[in-house]
Amino acid sequence: MKVEVIAFRGAHLEDLVLQPAQAAWRGRFDPGAGAALESGGGAWTLMRGGAVVGCGGVIDRGSGRGEAWVLLAQDAGSAMLTATRAVRRYIRTAPYRRIEAVTSVDFAPAGRWTRLLGFRSEGVMRAYCETGGDAERWAIVREEEKA
Repeated sequence: MKVEVIAFRGAHLEDLVLQPAQAAWRGRFDPGAGAALESGGGAWTLMRGGAVVGCGGVIDRGSGRGEAWVLLAQDAGSAMLTATRAVRRYIRTAPYRRIEAVTSVDFAPAGRWTRLLGFRSEGVMRAYCETGGDAERWAIVREEEKA
């Protein structure tokens, strides 16, 4: 089945059936949050056969810093190659000097994918997650071009 990356729309969050490891995120995105992410322009939706299997993007945190986020469906696995290519393409052209990401240390696949995308671990933040679990901070930092 064809996988495509399309422009994010706030309603896509409502159509996304999250994987169990991310189920706690469901309550964090109300319709207003979806609309704000939509208007920011740095978000995408991963579609397969007319179904939303992932949403993600980078939130502008100011001063050249962005924060990456991704929410995926349980059955997103076969769409991950398309997602990986799209995210790498975005990162190469994104207007940020630093892009950050956070993953739960209790969900190893998230850390593996984040590393595959080119992020480097900056360490573990203890008791950071809502559940009280630890999280890992990741970042891609662009070096200043030398004159």
